[in-house]
Amino acid sequence: MFFNSFNFIGFFLIVLFLLSVGRLVGRSVTIRNVILLVCSYWFYGAFNVGFTVILAFVTTVNYLAGKFIINTNNLKNRNRLLAFTVVLSLLPLIFYKYAFFLCKSFNDILHLELSFELLDGLILPVGISFFTFQALSYTIDIYRGKIAEKTSFLDFALFVSFFPTILSGPIEKARNLLPQIQRYYFPTCSDVVQGICIFIWGLFKKIIIADRLAYYVDWAYDSAQYESGLTLAVAAIFYSIQIYCDFSGYSDMALGVAKALGFNVTKNFHQPYFSRTLKEFWHKWHIALTSWFTEYVYFSLGGSRVKSKIRWIINISAIFILSGIWHGAAWNYIVWGVLHTLYYLSEHFLGFQNKDVKWNRLTSVLSGLWLFLLATIAWIFFRVETFDGALYILNKIFCEFSGGFSMGASSFTFATTILMLIIFISYEYMIRYKRIIFDVEGYDHTIVANIIAVIPMLLLMGMFGRSSDSFVYFQF
Repeated sequence: MFFNSFNFIGFFLIVLFLLSVGRLVGRSVTIRNVILLVCSYWFYGAFNVGFTVILAFVTTVNYLAGKFIINTNNLKNRNRLLAFTVVLSLLPLIFYKYAFFLCKSFNDILHLELSFELLDGLILPVGISFFTFQALSYTIDIYRGKIAEKTSFLDFALFVSFFPTILSGPIEKARNLLPQIQRYYFPTCSDVVQGICIFIWGLFKKIIIADRLAYYVDWAYDSAQYESGLTLAVAAIFYSIQIYCDFSGYSDMALGVAKALGFNVTKNFHQPYFSRTLKEFWHKWHIALTSWFTEYVYFSLGGSRVKSKIRWIINISAIFILSGIWHGAAWNYIVWGVLHTLYYLSEHFLGFQNKDVKWNRLTSVLSGLWLFLLATIAWIFFRVETFDGALYILNKIFCEFSGGFSMGASSFTFATTILMLIIFISYEYMIRYKRIIFDVEGYDHTIVANIIAVIPMLLLMGMFGRSSDSFVYFQF
């Protein structure tokens, strides 16, 4: 059941109806949370009922660990409990996502001839990386003393399985979402209207931009040996926009659904391609994951407070490489992480991250274009499954640029795609300068403009929408 499907619209209306009935029975947090928990498991189980067993396992492990850690004063026992919980929680993720990659890598290194067909055939549970990290944030925060109050199993189970965020995030920290779950709040008309506006904006990015660009990108990369460097360069640029619109589109839809239910979840993207430096980019791209790795891994390694510069470089490298590994069990994701490490460190040592750097309009534009180029090169390794395949495409882009240009399908289809991109960029600028606000806060003075802004989106989606049955980040 995908956000961009009519089935989801029906499901969401049923949830709103049940919440309204629950409100008539009594303004009870328990009743509301029971309804949302049942609906969340129903939503997740619609993909595969067996996946709910893993979800329940991760939930139970972290809830019990949280209770034991709160009641344990001995530091050594607390450390053991946390370590055991982290390992136990990550076991399903490692098994389903990384077992085949690890076994195959060892097989290749040791020149063995073992077969791992059963592991290769495993179906990765949708959203397992997201809900596992979300559950672990609760346990780690309890260990660190950032959460002192005991939580009921009902509230915690809803926190881990909350259906707007379970499939592809954003990865919520317990101290942000749990307090909202523990208090009763029924969404106002303004909440619902704003939630719908945010949802439509996300849907527009998905089915008008991402899915149209995906058609061209898939075609160009699948026939790379026959296409010119110029065609592949356009495909690479399109993919940079596609993955942004696909993932930020999902995140905005999740944001809108949660807002319409009366919850404020983390905004996962803040127009990252308007950034001037990679450091700024990673404060605006996949914010929830960046924040998770920063708080629970980078700070645990010592962050920037370590005495040795080499140690700091290792800490930064670990974050980017882990981010690559998180995205997938393949060497191309690791290369993507290494590239971002090199970008970040080069930028740091060249002084572009210093606070006293003075930016003007020209240097901001040039730096932004350079950053987009670097990100696009890295996205090629992210998109192409093999390292050799990515190098082949890069070689054609930079060394075989001539040879004509292919539009993929028809000139009308390509021209329509370009027109949709222009409209999308226009909306991005209106959001940037706060003419419209598709966010959960600060929209009161633009609510009428927000409603007016989504009307053309609905018309365009009706005329030019291309809806696929998946999102890029579902595989992670």
